[in-house]
Amino acid sequence: MLVTSLRLVNRLPKLKEMVPEEVEFIVPETYTDEELATLAGDVETIICVRLAEEVVRAAPKLRFIQKSGAGVDTIPFDVINERDILISNTSGANPIPVAESAMALVLALAKKIVPRHLKMAKGEVDRSRSQQLAGKTMGVLGLGSIGTEVARRALAFGMKVAAVKRHPPTEADLALGLDFIGGPGDLGKVLEMSDFAVVVMPLTPETRGIIGEAELRRMKPSASLVNVARAAIVDEDAVWKALNEGWIAGAAIDVWWTPHWWDATWLGGGAGSDSFEVPLPRAGERRHHAPRCGIDGHVWTKIP
Repeated sequence: MLVTSLRLVNRLPKLKEMVPEEVEFIVPETYTDEELATLAGDVETIICVRLAEEVVRAAPKLRFIQKSGAGVDTIPFDVINERDILISNTSGANPIPVAESAMALVLALAKKIVPRHLKMAKGEVDRSRSQQLAGKTMGVLGLGSIGTEVARRALAFGMKVAAVKRHPPTEADLALGLDFIGGPGDLGKVLEMSDFAVVVMPLTPETRGIIGEAELRRMKPSASLVNVARAAIVDEDAVWKALNEGWIAGAAIDVWWTPHWWDATWLGGGAGSDSFEVPLPRAGERRHHAPRCGIDGHVWTKIP
């Protein structure tokens, strides 16, 4: 069994308790794709966070891949589908922390927490009105395990909830008591209904860039977008344009399009200069006990 990520090594003691004693765990030294490929020759199982195509091709005996985390956009399905390889993820492992993060970002937008904090730090008082969530409509874009938890929390705030999902609603979905559950073709309708649209769908070839200029233009000028899924689901240029031209009121983004967002044009001379404020220490950590905390969550709201 090949462990391909340093993040997973700390879990080895627990993993060893769950498998027969004769199972051998192979732990790399550098975790580069080149090293992993050289170690993969006799491997039957791979445990990974991400997996390179060359590693799969170098593992002729590979029968099973265990992906840590719910997202599978870092897995080379084109190669895997050529062979009889099973793959599993850990979907449903941590929907509550992500749902709580999504609601924190919704509240940050509704209550203008960021611009008010920054004005207060300058000795200024912001007397503009904030929004009440009760009675507003939450659009849940992806009614999976995370989306379901987001919907439950929105309902607890007295919000109406409209959602889209890939597959027909189950009995459990219907039991939530949402105002609307539609399929992929209803994305535009849900965006039109939403005061806050929360992206929680997985990144797949079908969802990559699914929220672009046309979709954002369907939102209310008073509405806001929250993304706690994958950056590439939302078109970056379209969000930039929507914020700068006032198609939407704000955006809270817990994921980013590039590894180093601080080098992007968003900061200084763009959406972070006059019309919008840019904070914020990471608003959406994915774990209960996060070993890392960086500036990786961002909220934009218009300043009156």
